[in-house]
This record gives sequence, C-alpha cells and structure tokens, in this order.
Amino acid sequence: MSRYVVACDAGGTMTDVIIVDEEGRSVIGKAPTSPQDESIGYMESFWEALEFMGIDREQGAQFGGQVETAIYTGTSMLNTVINLSGYRTGLLVTRGFEDVIAQGRGSQTFINAQWTEITHMQYRKHRTPLVPRSLARGVTERVDMFGQVVIPMYEHEVAQGVRELLVDEQVEAIAIVFLQSFNNATHERRAAEIAREVMKETGREVVLELSSEVAPTTREVSRANATVVQAYASDPARKQLLRIEEEMKGVGYEHSLKTVLGYGGITNIRYPRLFEAAMSGPVGGLMGAKYLSSVIGEDNIVCSDVGGTSFDAGAITAGVLPIDREPGFQDMYVNVPMLGITSIGAGTGTYIRLDPQTNRIKLGPDSAGGTPGPAFLEAGNTTPTINDVNLLLGILNEDNYLGGKLSVNKQVSYDTFKEKVADPLGLDVYVAAETCLELLNVMMREHLVRSLMVGHDLREYVLLGYGGGGPMHLLGYAGDHPWKAVATVPHAGGFSAWGGACMDYSHRRHKSVQALLTPELDDATRLAYVAPVAQAWRDLETELLEELQEEGFARDQITLNQVAYVRYFGQLEDVEVDSPVTTLENLDDLGQLITAFEGLYTKMFTLAAKPDVGSYLITEVCVTAKVATVKPQLRRHELADKKPSKEAFKFTRPVFQGGEWNDADIWRMESLVPGNEIEGLAVIEASNTTLFVPREWKLRIDEHDIYWLTRAE
Repeated sequence: MSRYVVACDAGGTMTDVIIVDEEGRSVIGKAPTSPQDESIGYMESFWEALEFMGIDREQGAQFGGQVETAIYTGTSMLNTVINLSGYRTGLLVTRGFEDVIAQGRGSQTFINAQWTEITHMQYRKHRTPLVPRSLARGVTERVDMFGQVVIPMYEHEVAQGVRELLVDEQVEAIAIVFLQSFNNATHERRAAEIAREVMKETGREVVLELSSEVAPTTREVSRANATVVQAYASDPARKQLLRIEEEMKGVGYEHSLKTVLGYGGITNIRYPRLFEAAMSGPVGGLMGAKYLSSVIGEDNIVCSDVGGTSFDAGAITAGVLPIDREPGFQDMYVNVPMLGITSIGAGTGTYIRLDPQTNRIKLGPDSAGGTPGPAFLEAGNTTPTINDVNLLLGILNEDNYLGGKLSVNKQVSYDTFKEKVADPLGLDVYVAAETCLELLNVMMREHLVRSLMVGHDLREYVLLGYGGGGPMHLLGYAGDHPWKAVATVPHAGGFSAWGGACMDYSHRRHKSVQALLTPELDDATRLAYVAPVAQAWRDLETELLEELQEEGFARDQITLNQVAYVRYFGQLEDVEVDSPVTTLENLDDLGQLITAFEGLYTKMFTLAAKPDVGSYLITEVCVTAKVATVKPQLRRHELADKKPSKEAFKFTRPVFQGGEWNDADIWRMESLVPGNEIEGLAVIEASNTTLFVPREWKLRIDEHDIYWLTRAE
C-alpha cells in the first residue's frame, strides 16, 4: 500500500489540504476556512482531495491508515488572540513595570499600517491588552545587564501576588516576566517554585509560564508579549488542533497531528511551546520555495502569496531563509522567531469602495474572505471585491469557480460594481474594473519593490507566485521590473500546504549574548569574549536533545545546527550565520565563523556597506535540532511537444485587457504537460487556481512541471 502525507494550510479565506504520495504525486482539496471549528474546513478539504483521487466517503473511511503524517498550519492560535477568547491571564513582573503589556511600544500602534495611517495619529490605536493592568502584580527584585543580582527578590511579594491572582482574580494562567532574566533566570525560577506552592495551598492549578524559558532574549516588551501569548492562547488553540486530530483518527489515522512552527519546521501539537506556531500561516510557502530552489538551482527567490485576504511576501537570499526574531503579531511585537514575511491587506477578496471625501477608489485593507465571499456568491456581501472584477473582465470562469462546486451570478457582480463604483466615477463598467485590478497589482508591486526588496538587485531574483490568486495576478504585479525570471506551479493553490510537507521535524532555541571583537584585542581576550557564545550553544543543545529524546527520537536521528547572529560593530542589522564549527575553542574556530559571516554578508549586501575596520558584534545565538522526515519529490518528466494536446484546449472567451475586448485561448491546466508552450492572450484554468497570461507574455513548462513566464519577443 502507498503511504501518504496530508498537509493543510488554513488561510483567512480558504483551507487547502494537499495529499502527497511517496512518488511526489499530489491532489489538492479546498474549502472555506471555519475559524469557529478548524476541523470542519480541514475535513471538507480532505474529502474533496480524496474525491479527486477517485476515493468516495465509504472507501475513504479508513484512508487515514495509509497516512504517514498529517500536518496543520493555519489560524487556530491567531483566532484565539483575535477573538480575545484565551485564558484569563495574570502577570508577575518586576515592580515598576506593571504597565509593560498595557503600555506596550509606540510603534505597535501602526504595525502593517499604510503610510497615511502612520502619519496621522487619529488612525493609530493601542490594542486591547491580553493582560489588563488590574491583573499585573509587581515584585521587588532586580538583575543587572551583566546577570548580577543587585536587589534580592522579595519572596513574600511573589506569594502575595500569586495568591491575589488565583483567589481574588480567578486567573487561569500566570506569566512571570522579570527584567534581564535572559541573563540570569534565578529569580524567575524561584518565583515559579513559590507560585506552585501557593497553587497547592489554594487548590488551583493554572498554566504557569516563565519568560526565561519562553523567550530568553533581549527586547523586554516583546519578551513579555511572547510569554503572555504563550500563557493566554496555547491551551485554547491546542483544543482546536486536538479536535482535528480526533477527526483524522476517525478515518483511521494512527499518529499524532503535527503543526508548523513559525520558523519553518513541524512538531507535535502537544509541544509545550506552542506559541511558536502562532504565525505559521504563510510559512509553508517559503519552505516550499526553499525546497524548489534546491531542485532548480536558484538561490535567490522572491516568494509571493496571493490569497483571498492578504498578499504575503518574503525573499530567500543566497539560499538563506529570512528569520525575523521580533515580528509583529496582532498589533504586538513578540520575541518569537519567524520566517521573515511581510503582508498587506490585498487579495482576491479585497473590498472595493470609493472614498467619500475624495471620490477616489479605495481598496481594502479589509476583505470579504471566504464568508460571505465576493458579491457573485450571493451570500450576503453587497460590496464589490477584486474577484468580482476578475469575473467581469473574463479572467475568471463563472462555470469553473472552485472547480464548479459553487454557483456564480455574474449579473450580481455587474450590477453591484456599476452602482457602487463605475457610475459614481462616470466610467464604463469594464474600464473601471480594469482600473481597480491594476491598482491592486500596483499595490502588490510596490510592496515587493519599494519595501521587501529595497537594497537588492531584482535582476538576481526569481519571482515565484502562488496561492489561490497568485497565478491570476502574478504577471500584473511582476510588471516591467527586470526580474531574473517569473514562475509559478500548477499546484499554486495549495503550494503553502505542499510546503508544509517539505519540512523537517524541527525545534529551535534562541538566547541573547554580547560578544564584541575589535582588532586591538589579543588572542586570549578574543577567546574569552566569545566564551559565552560557546556556552550558550552548549546549553541550548542540551535542552533540545532532552526535549526531542523525550518525544521518542533516538540521538542518532537528531541533527544539531549552530547559528550566530553577527553584525559589523556600529551597524543596526545582524546576519544569521550557519556556523561552520560546533564550538569556539580556538582561534581557528572563531576565524571560520567570521569568514562565514563575511562571505554571507558580501552576497546579501553591496560592498559599499562593508566597513574598513573589522570589528564584529555577536548579539544572539541559536541552535536548531532537526529530525529528517519523508518529503514529496519534485519529479523530472520527459518533455513533450511544445504544442499542447487537443484535450488541453477548452474554448475561447472574450477577456478585457488594455481597454478592449479580445478572444483569449482557454486551457485546461490538468491536461498541460512538461514541454508545452502557450502564448498570451490566454487563461489556464484549474479547480483551485487560474493563471492569466496577458498578450505580451508566453508560458513554458519545464521538466519539473514548473511554469516559466517570459516576455514575448
């Protein structure tokens, strides 16, 4: 019997499930995301994927017995925070810092905001704190920046604070956050011991989280936020995941459900640091692109994911996945390592409105999502969306929306768009529709070029588009910019889910250090200064090995990788360097680490950025522990004729482009094979995505079934 991997990507609009067999063949199922019960969207997508495999419900009742791994990535923890449905959480904090969560940081008020919102204070807002000021208790104690205790902890204040939170406030979780605890965790650990003693006295066992265990790194507010998110949302989110696992066991699945961590790796849903999965949604796409890069030999890839709600983008440079150690999450900065992905509110469900003050078109940033969806679904939405525009322009097929499973009323899109956009602007409906489409593409294009790729040469990067709407908009936001190449894949609609199946079982730990190396230091001093780096590596290695071995893995299955974050002294940004050595016992080890940093820095930045004096600062270290997993294979195919088969051609359909109607060739994506070439104007349709090829572009499918798009001569 074949063995399968089932991977899920639950986005803000749609939930995709991909089923991959041992030879890399795959099918994709789609269903609307169901935030109230994630298992509904998961299983509906799963059953649709089985349907594409020719397996009905009766046959599929025991299909789970053939599944090696089932993976979830998506929004369960995000929804807990959005809906403020987590545990009632109390905070023990260094006295004088009781407002650390409620006050936050000023820049948190405009995370992911547009420039007009950043520059006008009336648009800024502080989020509702997960821990209100009334649930914070101060404790007299202080550790200095060198890890020395300068004020002993007042233990009676800890006991009193915990007792008040448990008895008077009836909290369900407690977070302990003391200053500089990443340098010396003695006070936090002792406070936890006292808290557990009080729990026994009061007969109330609650969740207890320490910042020195959750996020032992600098950036105090972000460390506090991360610890509170772990206490507040981990257990409620886990209940959603256990529900999915229960449903999968109902069809014969014999293992535990896995989830995706924000830095690219999978783990058991019972993993105690589940907050690391809080932002796992777009991660699969970058991990899939990383695997893709190893096959096609491209080290520089810009990943762009167009969903129904957002446009997510990240860049792989010199083969290195970008890691953001302080990402924005729900209007908070958190010390949770995550792949560097930036997002804007721009997707196929983006609302189209007219600004009442200026009478100009305003797109989003909110979206119709999967529910109620575009106006043409007649599910209660009366505001036109980008997908209504795609339908009006002939790009979307009204008889093939989600493979024809949902009925579409094109007239509703026409009437709604005409009334609310075209007529008030005094424009023809189709001219106004194309204008809105181009505005969205410009937003995406500017996000890539003016934000993500500032300081990088586009001629060195392949632009990869995926997501349900990625192929449809890809050439619109690729624009006239000189990308090295532009590409997509036939499974673009489920590419993030496919990327989830490309990951290893992985855990990751970070710790802040400070090691300054300047040219005048003698050899002995240089080694003494980097001793904390080597010690931090050893401590993290021990912690990770114990953790994975407790989960049932043998030592010889686990691969450890050491990472150092290095910068030239005086610069603001550091570089994540995979260390070529496992320790720093001698000058040769140190020299290899510095050489690796300089080599990577040279690839990532211009030579003008490199200072003349070789002074280096190591600010943080990391260790990753991985266990290899079975992954889908990107197979090599024999190339067929350039001309597609007759079965691949469906018909012609008028498409509005460049202010006029022209007949476009409509192709069936499932019938196209490697070697085929198609010239625009063309639309290539699949059940989970649509690829639009304008007049000035052409398509070539390579031996790996990757779609390469180039300008027609």
